[in-house]
Amino acid sequence: MINKDEIPCVAGSTGLVGSCIINNLTKFYPKVISLTRKKVDYSSEKIHNIVIDYDNLNNENIFHGVDHLYIALGSTRKKAGSAINFIKVDYNYCIDLATDALKNGVKRISLISSVGSNPNSSLLYPKTKGLVERDLSKLAFDHISIMRPGLILGNRKERRIFEKIAIYIYSFINHFLFGNLKKYKSILANDISKAMIYQLIKAGDGLHVLEYDQLIKSSKNFNTLS
Repeated sequence: MINKDEIPCVAGSTGLVGSCIINNLTKFYPKVISLTRKKVDYSSEKIHNIVIDYDNLNNENIFHGVDHLYIALGSTRKKAGSAINFIKVDYNYCIDLATDALKNGVKRISLISSVGSNPNSSLLYPKTKGLVERDLSKLAFDHISIMRPGLILGNRKERRIFEKIAIYIYSFINHFLFGNLKKYKSILANDISKAMIYQLIKAGDGLHVLEYDQLIKSSKNFNTLS
């Protein structure tokens, strides 16, 4: 049974997965907090928007009363403008948020990472994702769930050329990804959001890492929540 007195909070709530998380949470909770860098006017009265400065979290008071934190922050090197800015968004902001949340009493947290994440990789993207996973798992939350999706599908506000090509390719090769390669299958953003919510509400304490099969299973179980 869902405790509707609990308050979930979403960082990265204007992104592809984050917006799905927000919308799905409003199906169960009377109050959902959305953290954004700019003001967002939501049509639902259940969503409470808090504008924050990710570079100065110590000056914020955003986690008072919050029980669950969903982190759906993410960028690319090109969009961020440099490797340093990419690391700031995909590592520093995530760890800073998690640390501040834990300090203020948040017990359960979920993070979107990526398939192939590896802190020892020589490549910027998988290394950064691996490092944030590694350091998040060291924090003393009751529950930590980490999502490792492949290519994320959905209606983006901005469609990158690479993603258009990748979606076309994946629509073909998905059928040939099985066994150890199955984790690289593309997946809908809404399915990821449902898996995150189900895990945070229903899974036990400790660290939980979900790849394609587990994400699909948990997303289907979302419909059993009440």
